[in-house]
Amino acid sequence: MAYVELVDAQKVLKVGLPAVINITMVRELEGSFKTNISDIDFGRKILFLSIPSYKGRFVPIPKGVRMNVNVFDRSSIYEFDTISLGVVKLDNMYVIPVPFPDEVRKTERRKFVRIPLYLEGRLYLSPEEDAESFPFTTRNVSAGGMLIVTKKHLNPGDIIYVDLTFEENLALVKQKTKVVREDPMVEDGFVFGTQFLDLPAQLETKLVRFIFQKELKMRNVKR
Repeated sequence: MAYVELVDAQKVLKVGLPAVINITMVRELEGSFKTNISDIDFGRKILFLSIPSYKGRFVPIPKGVRMNVNVFDRSSIYEFDTISLGVVKLDNMYVIPVPFPDEVRKTERRKFVRIPLYLEGRLYLSPEEDAESFPFTTRNVSAGGMLIVTKKHLNPGDIIYVDLTFEENLALVKQKTKVVREDPMVEDGFVFGTQFLDLPAQLETKLVRFIFQKELKMRNVKR
């Protein structure tokens, strides 16, 4: 369950952190857009966000558009409401300056949020190139592991290696994974809870961001 508290914005907002801009008041721009913190002017309390993207295209947000911003690190989300000050050039890069408050809402969450997601992947019984492999389908996914269904019977404690593509430029390739539990069998096969092992920090961060984006879209659909 999420726990929300107010925290000092200047202590938690950092250059480089990924963020999402949520716009609901302007029909033409309504949606959630990926961005990140390019720079911070703590004196003027201005955050400089990179021009957000949507489906690979840049979305400059005009001056005066009200928005909700979510900034996140590996364990928390920092949220505040603000307004776009237009598009400006900063160090040869176009950015969107937005004011930020003295305090932002911090949401503490489980280390890894789990979302329902159905993807086709492949598991290998060893990391060797000619290792025996089997298809699987995910039922839910987090940055720490996944629930899979497969025709291959495994045992808790088994180590497998998985290939799984989440989106363009985000995929697991022979990712070392541990079977941590076996759930009741379903019509499609055996059900296993798994945990990623030795996941590179950069890849873990990308997964956290991907899952957070998916979670936001699910929230918007439910509204």
